[in-house]
Amino acid sequence: MIESMATAAVDNIKLAIEGKEPHAKASWSAICLGDMGHTGTAFVAIPQNPPRNVAWMKKGKMMRAAKVAFEKYFIRKMKKGTSEPVYEKYMLKMLGIERLK
Repeated sequence: MIESMATAAVDNIKLAIEGKEPHAKASWSAICLGDMGHTGTAFVAIPQNPPRNVAWMKKGKMMRAAKVAFEKYFIRKMKKGTSEPVYEKYMLKMLGIERLK
């Protein structure tokens, strides 16, 4: 959700600098992974605020492993300077999750 809001803000600032009307809107979808010691949680909420079209949550050791794997993936992605690889964009789109409306 934070990436969605930041992308919308950057797009709108760019449009304002160019003298155009800002129109980018965040999607308010949320994908979260949480670490809770020996276990973890994961949830997806589309949109984040009720009423939701999708609300999914899981808890367990597998979710902690997913969090660790995602952290490694995210660090690698940032070191390469790629904020949204094309495969990530299309995979999330298949799940119905987009950054901007």
